[in-house]
Amino acid sequence: MFDWLGWKKGWPLWRSYRLNVHIKEDVEQIFEGIAETRRQLLMDWADEQWDHLDRLLQQVQSLQPQELLQGSQPLSKLSVWFKGSYARAKDCTELFMVNEQNEVVFSTYPKHIGKVYSHTDEGFEPGIRYARADIKGRKCLYGPYSDPLTLEIGARSSSFHDDVTLMFVAPIVHEGRYVGALCSRIPNDVLGDLIQRESGHIYPDSGDNYIFMAESTIRPHLQPGTALSRSRFEDRTFTHGENLKDGVTTEWGTVSVKEHTELELLFTDPSTGKLHPGVENTIQHGSNLFVAFPGYSDYRHIPVIGKGITFQLPHCPDRWGMMCEGDLEEVYQVRNIGWRQFKLHSLWITLSAILGAVLVYVLSGSGWSAGAIAAFNLICGLFAASQLQRKQYSRVHEDM
Repeated sequence: MFDWLGWKKGWPLWRSYRLNVHIKEDVEQIFEGIAETRRQLLMDWADEQWDHLDRLLQQVQSLQPQELLQGSQPLSKLSVWFKGSYARAKDCTELFMVNEQNEVVFSTYPKHIGKVYSHTDEGFEPGIRYARADIKGRKCLYGPYSDPLTLEIGARSSSFHDDVTLMFVAPIVHEGRYVGALCSRIPNDVLGDLIQRESGHIYPDSGDNYIFMAESTIRPHLQPGTALSRSRFEDRTFTHGENLKDGVTTEWGTVSVKEHTELELLFTDPSTGKLHPGVENTIQHGSNLFVAFPGYSDYRHIPVIGKGITFQLPHCPDRWGMMCEGDLEEVYQVRNIGWRQFKLHSLWITLSAILGAVLVYVLSGSGWSAGAIAAFNLICGLFAASQLQRKQYSRVHEDM
């Protein structure tokens, strides 16, 4: 009956769920709404970043390739154009340009100029390689990946910051041929901020929205289920309980990360070592909604419920997944006014039945009579209380 939870953990959760089973459809709509809102936020945000880069690309392509590094006038134009684009793109920490040899020839971060990305680089080079695989070039949203330069440059729009990076790459084409690329560096924590806003957590103590890899094209070694965004439980920012930096304790060991959630954490059930059901079913079916008891085990081996979807951001060759979850215990711990009234009525009905039985026993000396009176009062009282609670509940809902 209690499936993988067992009786000790399952009974109180089952009881809470049964008391609130009438809100199951509401919970489904809540998670559907959260997931779709977060997906659309990510899509709109990515479109906005491409718009910034496209505007700069049009300006850069007005110059001839041989002009880009010749004479003071083209360099002056580039400086003005890059500065203006950087000011508009609030999440970007660096805009730079590479030539056909993958050498950085211009950047808003001067220390980066002169860097050459060779085929041995495991960071950003695969993104450039994908972008220039077509003779005319193709846009590429590459990442997230670890880049020490992102950490060195520092944060801009996010209060969180580490070396995990997203890179937007737009090819520069001249006479139908790839001659270089414009690149926009954005810390991956910006992506996390879009889905981790506290206003987006309907269940404040447990809800988590996170992105994971569903299907990797450029980096096939990246396993499905690998975290691509910061977890709400990464540190003590959002939670005062156990967190991934300090270690989350389970019966099968400790789940932890050294530096950051992204690329380190694999969303597996610690009891099986396999992808937990929410992530696995989302990858297999493209979408997964489950809000009923007993939920499913997450990477902390805690029963959760929620909605999972897969999607592709504009010009991103990889397919990502996103889970919007809440702990089963918190979601169904609600106790409405009717239930609290019924508990209070039940207490007084029980006391009344006991006192009535005592009185009958004192007057008649018959235990059978006392027991019968107690049972009669208890049954009739509880029936009356349940009917009253049901009518009041319906009345409140009809008035709303």
